[in-house]
Amino acid sequence: MPGLYRLAIVELFENGDDAGCDVVFCLEKDVPEERKWKRPRVSERSKDDSAATVGGDCLGLPLPAHLLILRLASPRFRAQIARWNVNTSDRAAQEAAASSSCSAPCRPQLRVPLGSEAEAPFARAAIGYAYTGRVAADSVREVLEVRWQASYLEINGCMAACDELLVGMLAAGSSSDVGLVGQAVAAAPVDRPARPVEFMLCGALLPDPAADPSFGPVLVAAKEALVRHFGDTLVVLNTPSLRQQLLQLPAIVVEALLGSDSFGTDSEDTVLLLLATWMKANHSQTDAATRERLCRLVRLVQLGRPYLTAVLPALAADHETREGSSHCAWFPISVTEASFIAALATASAGMEKQQFLSHGRRVYDMQSAWYSTARRPQCLSGAGRGCEWAVSQQELLQKLGELKPGITKRLHGSFPNGSPCARGFEFKTFLEVAYAAAAARLDLWCCMPAAYDMPGSRLGSGGKAAAVVGLDLCLTVHHWSGSVRQDAFKGEFEAAVPELLARPSGHLSGVGWASALPLGQPQPAAGVGGEALVGWAAYVREGRLTGTLTLLPPP
Repeated sequence: MPGLYRLAIVELFENGDDAGCDVVFCLEKDVPEERKWKRPRVSERSKDDSAATVGGDCLGLPLPAHLLILRLASPRFRAQIARWNVNTSDRAAQEAAASSSCSAPCRPQLRVPLGSEAEAPFARAAIGYAYTGRVAADSVREVLEVRWQASYLEINGCMAACDELLVGMLAAGSSSDVGLVGQAVAAAPVDRPARPVEFMLCGALLPDPAADPSFGPVLVAAKEALVRHFGDTLVVLNTPSLRQQLLQLPAIVVEALLGSDSFGTDSEDTVLLLLATWMKANHSQTDAATRERLCRLVRLVQLGRPYLTAVLPALAADHETREGSSHCAWFPISVTEASFIAALATASAGMEKQQFLSHGRRVYDMQSAWYSTARRPQCLSGAGRGCEWAVSQQELLQKLGELKPGITKRLHGSFPNGSPCARGFEFKTFLEVAYAAAAARLDLWCCMPAAYDMPGSRLGSGGKAAAVVGLDLCLTVHHWSGSVRQDAFKGEFEAAVPELLARPSGHLSGVGWASALPLGQPQPAAGVGGEALVGWAAYVREGRLTGTLTLLPPP
């Protein structure tokens, strides 16, 4: 029997049968122009339903309603209904104001002042919850809109139901399947941002946590979902779809991501690179205060030596010597503080570091995240992350066909998602083959990322900055024996032994192995077709020569 009563109540929503009044949504009078696009907080919104407050314009059709349900569902409506019996003249004024622009009412009317026509469907949905016990919303934004109106209309239980629905949405729509570098799959409809991103974009709809503590768990869930969606710095930078999403984020979402203690990385250098990547695309959308806020989230004392000695000083010099509006002057740090941070980060433990800390407390804001020693989660573990590189048979044939005595040809090993990033730098692979050579050379090149190549920057293509980079990685070339793949060559690097020279784009250099790929026979000059590939037979399969670059966790 209780179930039948519940079903009967559900069927009463938007049904005129036995309705005791109509809820009429009207435009609130004297709404400031800026409030038509910037939503006011509920505490700022008028809850006065007098004719002096409500305008004459009705928003949509009246909603048939039932007095008992409204009384039980909302203290606001209970008080409004009670005033009918106390002040009949005010009730008459309400009906006259409503009937001036709406169809003549057959039932008493409860007027609800709204800030704009766009609010009406969500106010209607909030009242619908009192009948159905269900939040009628399909997206994160719609749920937040309904929650907003539920707070305004004081619909019992609706805000909590919205919060529960939001947490569920964020948990269901925020996972990334992270495997190899550049192979994270972020689930999100094509025509809508991922749910955690959509949530962060709805800043004007989010309640003040101090005024509405019950919303705290939703905020926590949203930040956790945002981190789960983007994974970590390596996944973002090495996955084209996520990288594109990053570039489209507003500053407030980037701030939430970089400010999270759960956002993993291989090193703080890559965090700075991620910010530089976003800043290069969005500098014109930021002001000095926004750039300061974002840059203050990078934990500079945790940068590696290459960034401390090459990248950070160049950014500081760009900031001091270029105009504040210049794109290359985006990182707001002085040369003296950049030098101090480098000295502090590399100081030996004990008296030397304590002296630097004592001095810094008197001169700099040591509470800033620039000086934080709290480590972000290390995103590399176990066997590390590998990404395949390849040289097409077509390119190989073309280069081999150009060989002559005394000539060496270089072939670029391409990665499916572009050059991978790690430790704040980009990496490229190359093969070199010479006429009559019995083996091909394999090189790994380290490059200053293009994100720093801004007009006028010391890190740009004309700059002279240089850094010697060390990182833990393994570079292999594949060899085929029938259908069985093996590693014909494996080269390893250790972070403890820096040997890769990184310079701005256009000034590439690398290290490698002269005899990494022994050829089946010496490479002839200007070979044609199959003749040119005879020595490469063990390496080429299905039209490609392949290998793997694996980023390894710190020892």
